[in-house]
Amino acid sequence: MKNIRVALFGILILSSLMVFAQKTKGSSKPFIAEITYKIDYVGNWDPAVLAQQPKELKVYVYGNKMKTVIDLSGMGYMTNIQNGDDTTSVALIDIPAYQLKKFIKTPKEKILEKLEEVSPKINYIDSTKEIAGYKAYKAEYIVKDEFGDPITTVVWYSPEINDGKINAAGDFSGLKGFPMEYVSTQEEGSIIFRVSEVNTSKVKIKETDFLIPTDFEELTEDEARELFGGEE
Repeated sequence: MKNIRVALFGILILSSLMVFAQKTKGSSKPFIAEITYKIDYVGNWDPAVLAQQPKELKVYVYGNKMKTVIDLSGMGYMTNIQNGDDTTSVALIDIPAYQLKKFIKTPKEKILEKLEEVSPKINYIDSTKEIAGYKAYKAEYIVKDEFGDPITTVVWYSPEINDGKINAAGDFSGLKGFPMEYVSTQEEGSIIFRVSEVNTSKVKIKETDFLIPTDFEELTEDEARELFGGEE
């Protein structure tokens, strides 16, 4: 079970990822794209753990829905689906070696409750740079930790890709644009996320791709404790 917890470290990355979608302005057609994130790790990471972590992520977008799939070093996949229309998210865990096909759904009520706890504050800074061909703007996103102390994340965002509405189900709720670059801080160090490509040409993505597969079952509290907090 220790090995599966190492593989499921990918949840840390999934939880740091945002919703990447919006409807095209002036059109009834949804914005569809495949977005690539380059990931860098800085700090004192365990080499064995680091070797299993992804160096890039593919994000699939359909309107206000986003799906991120992480390959768990051949053991299986972690998939995160975020819906900016109804402010919900779903995590899918698919690990064939453990015959595991489970999902964890976070309803709007819990997302809003968490948002109230962290009390986000956003400082918009007069600074820009180009990321993946898009003009990105700088902001400081400040939230409270469990002790009420502030945590500041510098994020670069682009209103060209997203006007901010679809951030409702993600970690940057209220930000006026699509997060293009930011840093997630962990105990071992930092994880730097940066968009390297936004592909909108000949992308085959359907709205049904963002539904929970029928062969997945909901993860129970006992199963969650065994996977993420049980005895080794």
